[in-house]
Amino acid sequence: EIADDERKKMAAQLREMDCKGACSKETPLCTEAEIADKLLALPMWKLGEGGKVIVRTFTARNFQAGMDFIVKAGAVAEVEGHHPDLHLVQYRDVRVEIWTHAVGGVTIYDFVLAAKIDAVEADYSPKWLKEQPWHVPASPAAGLSHTA
Repeated sequence: EIADDERKKMAAQLREMDCKGACSKETPLCTEAEIADKLLALPMWKLGEGGKVIVRTFTARNFQAGMDFIVKAGAVAEVEGHHPDLHLVQYRDVRVEIWTHAVGGVTIYDFVLAAKIDAVEADYSPKWLKEQPWHVPASPAAGLSHTA
């Protein structure tokens, strides 16, 4: 566990980095310790598939909210030149998977993209949002959208 202000600082540092042209077969994989450290900064992400991918899942308010998030996340990925797998299943369950394809595992640039995707507004299912340990309830006037 880390303090919320430290987590936000680490996530902001990741968002300031750039993925463009950075990924190649020579890009170093993150160590287990580096992965654990970066995941502290990005509480919506988990390590998946044998430690070779980072994953974020959530339930959107409805189908259109899920599609809107995917389109916005895709635009971020295109600007960065680093492309995640984006899935919408069960009409509103969103799954984002990121890894560096060139090396077959997780690199720093995956966390850079994850941090930038976390800055994309998402319109969550109210029930799903209440169940999330990272969620801090907003004021009633703020609605249920979230950006990191």
